[in-house]
Amino acid sequence: MTASINFQIISDYQVIRVSGQDSEKFLQGQLTCDLSEADGTRAVIGGYCNVQGRLHATFYLLKSNDDYLLITPKGVAEHLLTTLSKYAVFFQTQLNIEENLVLIAQTHNSTFERLAQSSQPCGEQFCLGKLTINILHQDFLQEIIAGTTESELDIFALEQISSAIPMITENTLESLLPHYIGLPEIGGVNFEKGCYTGQEVVARMHYRGTLKTHPHKVEIEAKELIASGAEVVNSDGKKVGELINRAFNGEKLLGIISLSDKALNTLLEIEGKTVRLLDADN
Repeated sequence: MTASINFQIISDYQVIRVSGQDSEKFLQGQLTCDLSEADGTRAVIGGYCNVQGRLHATFYLLKSNDDYLLITPKGVAEHLLTTLSKYAVFFQTQLNIEENLVLIAQTHNSTFERLAQSSQPCGEQFCLGKLTINILHQDFLQEIIAGTTESELDIFALEQISSAIPMITENTLESLLPHYIGLPEIGGVNFEKGCYTGQEVVARMHYRGTLKTHPHKVEIEAKELIASGAEVVNSDGKKVGELINRAFNGEKLLGIISLSDKALNTLLEIEGKTVRLLDADN
């Protein structure tokens, strides 16, 4: 009989390993999050900005022994690796995409006995809402999931939307401030840690700026997946925001958008599909 386990192989994300004795010092001066919060027991949400405060990437940061793991969408991982590597040459640190690692999301109430009993390397994991995210070596993947059926839904993307966790993709590289997607609100920006790339702009917006763009959870009347970065327009066809995250829940397309406050009480569309603000009902 096939085991009833709600899990998903997260094939559209990659893991960057940062190793070497200067890794913490190097990353602390580059990222929006505080590395001291990555204590080996939980993942930290973070971002990496350019000097204008626009995000190169958002990611989950996890400490693995003396190394750090950055988990971010494919494409973004390559961009992040290339950009960070320009500055890593001044430190004793190395950055590599771990091609042999695979991510699996599973619900907390499911029982992955093979995973618990496995002696495979890099058995790191972290919690995301109702999910546990496991980081495994691909050589052990088939052994672990044998006899199980993978979820038809993108449970990882859905949980990110439920938890209001925004992810920069290839379509939104260097276009968004952390505030536009709610990164500070979920702990992805630490305003006490000191300097990092883009810190002056991000801090000025936080302490002195008047923010006129905010993230919102939405429901989109679409039957097909819409690409992240797609424009949100008002009834006049004017761009008032953009799509950040999206995933089907089996019935409708859910998402997170970055939206101008001026458009809150207007009719909204993405590629001709009606958009409804879910948090406006709360």
